[in-house]
Amino acid sequence: MLNGELTAALNDQMVFEISSAYIYLGMAAALERMNLPGCAHWMRIQADEELIHADIFYRYINDNSAAVELQAIPKPEFDSSGVLAVFKGALKHEKIVTSRIDKLAALAMKNNSFATLNFLNFFVTEQVQEEKSVQEIIDQLELAGNSKEALLFIDNKLAARTAATAPAAAATV
Repeated sequence: MLNGELTAALNDQMVFEISSAYIYLGMAAALERMNLPGCAHWMRIQADEELIHADIFYRYINDNSAAVELQAIPKPEFDSSGVLAVFKGALKHEKIVTSRIDKLAALAMKNNSFATLNFLNFFVTEQVQEEKSVQEIIDQLELAGNSKEALLFIDNKLAARTAATAPAAAATV
């Protein structure tokens, strides 16, 4: 059973995941305008993944007989002045997500909600990979500099990203 404080925090994270999807969808649109369909594809997959995460939080809250509470989603704001700026914005956002997940895990421990802590372990671990994958793209973009050929190579590489799926461990919680 979830207490009120933990339920509210999980609901906030669920809505934040939906908001994250909205941010990544906005980033995808900006990258489409830059004629970088592979980069845009990567961001659309990222948006889809955030919606999967929101659904996982939704199901966890609901499965624990707590109230799911939806909230308003703010308009996404990010620097769209170039592909590097967009990906740096994505990394900054992932660092915010990491901080939020860490705070949720600490709250679960404080409330002795070990099932919730176990549930959050997937997200704690996943955030390491999330930050790493965006940082690798930033590193490649920085190495590419002003080379259009290198940028097209990176764009083509990012077009190969496959669709996100619900993680088996989180789907069964």
